[in-house]
Amino acid sequence: MSECFLIKGKIDDNAASQGGVASVDYNDTYVFDASGNLKQMSAGVLAAYRLQSGEGELWISGNLDVTPFEIELEFRKTGIARNWLENLIVRHVTRQRFLDESLTIFARTAEEGTGILCADIPSTAQPQVSEWRKTNEL
Repeated sequence: MSECFLIKGKIDDNAASQGGVASVDYNDTYVFDASGNLKQMSAGVLAAYRLQSGEGELWISGNLDVTPFEIELEFRKTGIARNWLENLIVRHVTRQRFLDESLTIFARTAEEGTGILCADIPSTAQPQVSEWRKTNEL
């Protein structure tokens, strides 16, 4: 399993284990499942989801200027939490020209032979599941 956390404009590989994840109210949550599908889920459902090998999850607080298609694309390219998060930040900064320190992102991936329960992440946020729009943006 790999985890990575963007908090206050900096990437931290240890923030999740130090309780940084629990102090954030997430407005968007995504899971990339073993079937190769990206799904937007409510935090309550995701808190009970068990990641299996080859899966990942992304928790976002704030406005990340990337599309669901780009989230999926970057996961497929890397499959590792830190690389996935870094690539999404590059896309965001390319559009916004800055990185707002209020943007917080938690990324977690499960490698071969692991299975983790996401129950350690609080279900404080209940984001609405909106319709996805298809895009050709890269």
